[in-house]
Formats: sequence, structure tokens, C-alpha cells
Amino acid sequence: MASFKLQGELIERLYWLIRLRWIAVVGVLLTIFFANQILKFSLPNFPLYTIAIILGIYNLIFFLLLASLKGSGPFRIINRIANAQISLDLLSLGSLIHFSGGIENPFIFYFIFHMIIASILLSRRASFLQATFAVSLFCIIVISEYSGVISHYCLRGFIIHNQHNNIMYIGGVSFVFVSTVYIAVYMATSISGRLRQREKILEEANEQLKEKDRIKSEYVLRVSHDIKEHLSAIQGCLEPVAGGITGELNPGQLDLIQRAVQRAAKLMFFVR
Repeated sequence: MASFKLQGELIERLYWLIRLRWIAVVGVLLTIFFANQILKFSLPNFPLYTIAIILGIYNLIFFLLLASLKGSGPFRIINRIANAQISLDLLSLGSLIHFSGGIENPFIFYFIFHMIIASILLSRRASFLQATFAVSLFCIIVISEYSGVISHYCLRGFIIHNQHNNIMYIGGVSFVFVSTVYIAVYMATSISGRLRQREKILEEANEQLKEKDRIKSEYVLRVSHDIKEHLSAIQGCLEPVAGGITGELNPGQLDLIQRAVQRAAKLMFFVR
């Protein structure tokens, strides 16, 4: 049951990630348009818009894939879907960063958001693996641009001088980036782990309360049933006497018997 609950929570979070990705697609398109038309940056529009379209396409594919599972499916498969989404998001972000300034682009720290999301969705080990993948992707882009293996797209109008071949700048930004990624994952997974542990403790306490409530209800039901039996027996003895079947009573005796009959009736009403 716990595994089924965990599976349901993961599917719900994946749908949440898909909704965030739709917002990201719109944000990327608007940012590219704003950078070109308003800020007059010289950016390669075709690859940037292509990446945004690919982002939307695989987001739709993941949505349809989850919908086909109908809220269920092996946890292993759902976990792979979660890892695949995070990995593709990192690849998409890395590609966007490369075509819009590389290490000069301040949006490189958007990798941190993905690390926090990974820490929420995935296990601690998987989160650190995704962090290592993000760091590796960042380093490949930076080193490849520095060595000239791939082209560097400078953010003309945003920076004065190219920094992709400035070893001091590269070293400083890379150190801050890498350390921030791993620290963010460590903190996010620690907080997420503690919250899950507390949630587990609360669930166990809730189950214990439900069990105690069930025991209490059974006890009350059993006791009230016993009380009803005894009251019915008392009424069965008093009513014939009050009706004069066992013999005529004097006024004092009749008054006491009638009081007893009334009190027994009230007790029966309370028990019911």
C-alpha cells in the first residue's frame, strides 16, 4: 500500500513538472523574441526556436505517456520516466545556453531549478547523478567553446568582451556553478528526506489512531449490546408487574414500579 501511495505521488509530481514545462516553453519563446526584437541581441534564432519546439513536443509525449498509464503502472517505469524528463530538460537547457552565450549567459544558474526539482522527484542517489550530468554538460559546453571545438555565440550588447576564452572568468564561474549545484542538491535532498520521514511517522501515527478508534468502536458496540440485553430483561420483569399481571399492587408499590419502568425506558433510549 505504501508503494502504491508513493507511486501515485510520483505520478502527480510528474504532471506538475509537465505543467511547469509548458510555462517554460512559453517563457523561452518570449525570451528569444524579447532578446532579438527589444534588446537587439544577435542570436541564432533557428536553433533556439527549434529547441523550444522540441521541448514542447517531448513534453506532449510525456503527457500522453502518463495519460496512457491511467494513474498506475510499475513504479520502475514511472521512475524511469521521471529520470528521462529531468535528463532531457538538462539537455534542452544546456543547448539553449550554448546558443545564447554559453558561460556568459546568466541563465546558466537555471540548472539549479532543475536540481531542486530532481531532488523532489527522485531519490537522493538519482538526484546526485542528475547533478553530475548537469555539471558534466556544463563543463563540456565551456571546454568545447574555449578550445574552439564548437562555436561560441557571444551576447553582443550584453557584455563588452568575450569571456568564453578568459581562463580566470571560466574558472571562477565554473567553481561557483559546480559548488552551487551540489550544495543545492544536498540541501534539497536533505530537506525532502526529512519531510518524507516525518510524513511516514505521521502516517504510522494516523494508522495507530485508526486502529485504536476501531477497537474503541467495537468495545462501545459490545458494551452497549450487553447493556441493552440487561435493560430488556429488566423491562420484561417490570412491565408485567406494573400491569398487575403478577397481582394487584398498593399505590406505593405501583408508584415505585412505574418510576422504574420509566427510568429503564430512558436508559434504553440513551443506549440506542
